Amino acid sequence: MEHRWNTRVPLDINVTLNYEKVGLISARTRDLSLGGAYVMTDSIRLGKHTMLDVLLPREDDGSQLVRVPATVVRADDGGLALQFTDFDATSIAALRAWISASGVASL
Repeated sequence: MEHRWNTRVPLDINVTLNYEKVGLISARTRDLSLGGAYVMTDSIRLGKHTMLDVLLPREDDGSQLVRVPATVVRADDGGLALQFTDFDATSIAALRAWISASGVASL
């Protein structure tokens, strides 16, 4: 049964995960929504309920990063399913820009 509130769009971009106990972790998104993302990383495995920050490049200026707090809701051999846990206007705007740029869904 599908429990998502937001439409996921396939999206392959570089992101950085900031986990306090480990530091920065390179990852790539497989999909993204306003509620979360699936990120692929083979460099580390984090447990369910781990809290971290996703550093997402701005769609219009990849040199600027937007911090989106998240929690791991599932981990598997390919990566991590993340649920975003806190939003501000900047992070919502960045997520909407990436979703809109994908051309898959309109919000």
